[in-house]
Parts: sequence; C-alpha cells; structure tokens
Amino acid sequence: MSRWNISEIFFLGNEGRRRTITLLPGVNIITGASGTGKSTLIKAIDYCLGSSQCELPAHVRRHSFAVGVKWVSGESQMITGRVIPPVGQRTSTRMYVTSGRNLRLPNTLEKFDGLTNVQAGKAFIERAFGIGDPIDYTNDGQAQRGRATIRHATAYMFVTKDVIYNETALLHGLDQADEAKGIIDTMPYFLRVLNEKSVIDERRLRELRRQYEREERKQQKQTGTDDDFHQMATRVLRDALRCGLIEALPVANSEQDLRESLRLARRSNAGLVVNPNENELPALYTQRKELLSNIEAVRRKSRGAKTALLEMSDFEGTVHRQYEKLDIASHIRQVGHVCPVCESPSDRGRDIADTLQNTMAIIRSESTAVEGVRPRLVEHEQELQNQLTELNAQLRGVDERISTWIKQNEENMRLETLGRYRAHLLGKISILLGMRSSERQATVDLNVLRDEIEALDARVDREARQVLLDRAHRKISAYASKAIAELPTVTPCVDVEMEFYSRPPDIAVIEKGQSVVLRLSDLGSDQNYLAIHIALSFALQRYFKEAKSPVPGFLVFDQISRPYYPAHGEDETLLSSKSEDEDVLAMRKHIDYLFKETDAQQDLQVLLIEHAFFADDPRYVQATRERWNRASGDALIPLDWPERAES
Repeated sequence: MSRWNISEIFFLGNEGRRRTITLLPGVNIITGASGTGKSTLIKAIDYCLGSSQCELPAHVRRHSFAVGVKWVSGESQMITGRVIPPVGQRTSTRMYVTSGRNLRLPNTLEKFDGLTNVQAGKAFIERAFGIGDPIDYTNDGQAQRGRATIRHATAYMFVTKDVIYNETALLHGLDQADEAKGIIDTMPYFLRVLNEKSVIDERRLRELRRQYEREERKQQKQTGTDDDFHQMATRVLRDALRCGLIEALPVANSEQDLRESLRLARRSNAGLVVNPNENELPALYTQRKELLSNIEAVRRKSRGAKTALLEMSDFEGTVHRQYEKLDIASHIRQVGHVCPVCESPSDRGRDIADTLQNTMAIIRSESTAVEGVRPRLVEHEQELQNQLTELNAQLRGVDERISTWIKQNEENMRLETLGRYRAHLLGKISILLGMRSSERQATVDLNVLRDEIEALDARVDREARQVLLDRAHRKISAYASKAIAELPTVTPCVDVEMEFYSRPPDIAVIEKGQSVVLRLSDLGSDQNYLAIHIALSFALQRYFKEAKSPVPGFLVFDQISRPYYPAHGEDETLLSSKSEDEDVLAMRKHIDYLFKETDAQQDLQVLLIEHAFFADDPRYVQATRERWNRASGDALIPLDWPERAES
C-alpha cells in the first residue's frame, strides 16, 4: 500500500472562484517573492488537519471563505476542508471530510461534502491514515489526553522556517510547551514501538499506579487515625472512670471494646458523677516515692554486683600470675635429705618444696572458688537489671496517672464546675464515637490493585519495548548519518555521525576519530542546523516507510536557502556560472539531495517553498509548480478576487 500524498490544495472565493495548487509525486517547488503566500500553504494544510486555530493571513481571510486539501493513496482519495473565519475570529468549528475514489473538488461551500465538527473530522482523518490508537473517553465524554492524533503526526511532516535553523527544537511543535509533551509521549507509537493494545495497557497501568498510591496514602492516614483514636479513647475513658461515668476500663483494647465503653459512659446517669478522689494523689505520690526508693536500692545492688565482678576478674588475674611464679615447685619435687649442690645432709630443701606445694594448692582452690561464684554473680546482676526495668515501667505508669489526675483537676478548675466538665467530657465521647472506623473507609483492596498492576506490568514488558526503541534509534541514526555525509556542512559538523534519541528528542553529533559528543547548540552555524534537520527529516520518513507507520509520506520545507540568502525580496533566478560562490554550490547540493532521496523513497512527496529559482537545472524547472512575483500580480490568492462579506 502506498503512502498518503497531497494532490491539490485549493481555496474557495466568492462567485464560484477556486484557486488550486496542484502537486505531483516526488519533488514539488513553489517559488516567488515574499508576501505572495508561499508559506501560507503550510498553514492551510495544518488548518485542514484540524489545528485549534486558523493562522491564515488577513489577505487570505478577506478574499476566501474556505480551504481544502485533497489527499491520495493509490486509488483511495480524501478531501479535508475548513471554513475560513473572518479577520478577528480565532477559528471555525465547521469542517468537511469525505473519502472515496475520483473525488471532485468543490467550487462552492454548498458542494463541500462531509460537514462535521473538528473533533469528528480529526477522528475521520486518523482512521484514514491508520492512526489506530483507540480513543478512551472519560466520564464527561471528553477524549482522554495522551493518545496519538493527527496533530502529533504534523511534527514529522512540516519543516518550517522556524525549524530550519533552530538550535534547540528538532521537530515542528517541540518549541511549543502545549504541544511538545504530546509529541514526545506519542513518538514511540509513531515509531511502531507501541501498538494500539500496548497503548491501552500502558495507559491503564499508569492509572492503576496512581490509584494505588492514592489508596495507600489514604489507608496509611487511616491507620494513623486509628492510633490516635486508641490513645484519645483511652484517656477519655480514664477520665470517665474517675468521674464515675463508667465502673471499670475495658479489659481488651480493641476498637470495638473501646467504642462500647464510650457508649456506656455516654448512657450513664448524671447522678453517678462524683468529684475525683482527693486521697488518690497523695497515695500516688507515696507509691512513686517507694518506687524511687526501690529503684535506688536495686541500682546500688547492681553497682555492687558489677564492682564484685570487676574485682573478681582482677583477683583471678593476680592468682593466675602467682600460680605461674610458684610453678617452679614442679621442678623440685624429688628433693631428698641431702643438699642438691654439695650433697651434705639437709632437710631444708624438702621443707621449702613442701611449702611451695601447699601454697600452690591454696591458690588453685581459690581460683576454683572464683570460677564457681562468677556464674551466680552474673545471674544475680541480670535479675537486678530486670527488676530495674519492671520498676521503671511501674514508675512511668504512676507518673502517667499523676499527670492525668493533675490534668483532670486543672480541667475541672477551668470548667469551674463538675457539671460543665461532665458535659465537656461527654462531648469528647460523642466526637470519638463519630470517628469512622478503618473497616468502613477501606473500600479498595490494595492486594487486588497490586495483582492487577503486576499482571499489566508483565504484559507491557518494558524491557522488550526498550529493545525495540533502541533498535529504532539505531536505524534512524544510521539513516541520518548517511544523509548528513551528502549535505554541505562546516566545522565541526564535517565527517560526523548522528545519534538520535526520542525521549527527550535530541541529536548527538560525534566527530569521527573523536570522543567528544556535540549537541545542537555546539554546532554554531545555520548551515549545520539546516543539514541536521534535513537529514533527520528524511531519516524519519525512511524509517516510517519501513515500519509501516501511519505518518503520511509528505514533507514540506520552507525556504532551505535562508542560511545562504537571508535577505531575499523578489524571487532570484540563479544561473550557472564559473564564479558561483560557496553559498550557491551548497544550495545546489541540498537540491540534489532532495531529488535523489525522494526518488529513492518513491512514495515520499516533498514540497519545497523557495525564493531562489535555478533556471539552469532542468529538474528544478520541471518540478516548479508555481512561480509568483508581485510585479506580475501572481500570488496564492489572485489580486482580482473580490473581498468576502465579513459574516
């Protein structure tokens, strides 16, 4: 199946007048002076593809009331048209779309078929082009954002004069904040990395993840609310117990038991209300004093046990050192009744040896005693630590009760009377009973959401999508690198390779034999920017054809000669000359590449809008469809057309 091209662009005026610009397959050139309406053709095509506002100039608005474009793909044809609003009106909601074979161009508005609104008209065009991203509608019936539309496809078709030498925006529309996000988000779809089903799965996955995060935050907040409820209910019930509203605190601390006790307090008789027991506070202080005394006693014992363990360790070391010093006795156990030196009769050596043996036995017994006492002392010290922990817990409980008692008394003094305090306490109870429980608020099961997210995540297969996206980047980069090698450039964009990335859309330029990566802003020449944009545009179109993307096979370039001839007035005829300067030679290289690449891709159509006219180039002359200048009165909208009625 061939790709969609444009066969005619037409404007309708009063008295049945129609201005038709005919385009053929391959390269089509419109030349002329400034102000003759050349660039208006891009705005006309864009308007007929459902743009939100009409940007046609005032002269066109005053002399024509409708514009249309006829698209062809093999034997299939489609005519899209819009009513041109008068000067001062932003846009028109009336659109005409029809498809079929052998369609005739209308001469009047009444003969325009397929009247509809802009939204339905764009949907019709998308179905014809094959932009099959299914439309999901929200509850209010509006189309969901983020889907691929024909408006995103124009980024790959229009290379306007604002893009030709732009050092930041690679594609048409990327310099507009309200359009850039949609172009970036839908680029994987047009690169055929995503299909219609994966688009739906991806969108559903994003929605589920947002819903999961919302529900998780809500339930975490509810859990915190439950903890707050437990603490507040316990304090209120403790106050209610002291005031006699209830006879005892609930045994269990579950939410249900707490609520039941609160209801019981609210139903209690007013006569049961009594002042807090005045004897309770002194008793609590007495208990606190005893606990502090016990804690101090246990701490002293613990310090004594630790000191004993430390001294025992030191004593054991001393005993061991003494034992080593006296171990010489093991070498003199066989001493007899004679002197070991002169062999004279003597009992002194044997007495000394016996004394040493007795001393070592005593030392061994002391060491054994130490080893026997140590485990019991360690166990005793651990018991003391446990007692300290328990006593500290009891002390905290007594302190809490004292604090609550003091707080209650202060509150009684603030409310002046016990009756007002009781009313205040009952109000707290009513507020607590009015708090919703987590069981009633938890309407979404996070486990179910998590399972659905995991299933969709496995189906989306991000790793496989990334592989396909990297493959698309490599192919487009290879096409663009080959293209820029044939286009005129200047340093540092000579003998380079281009690397394309889709998110965010960017180009990296790498000089061969160098390891430095250059960005667009580093290239520093309008001639380089022009070559980059032309190479990328044709590389994308070549990839779209290979991937069977729904982007039409149509490219329009608006004045690629601007970097070479920035100050044109009337159209300039360029003839061959031996003295042609570098700018003319560079421009000819661009023209040669346009013809060569368009012939290579066959069903790719190029519309070139230019000032310059190469009279010595037969291809250029033959491809020129219109040549306008102010002297002859030739223009997009003839000067003899009558003005329309502004209604």
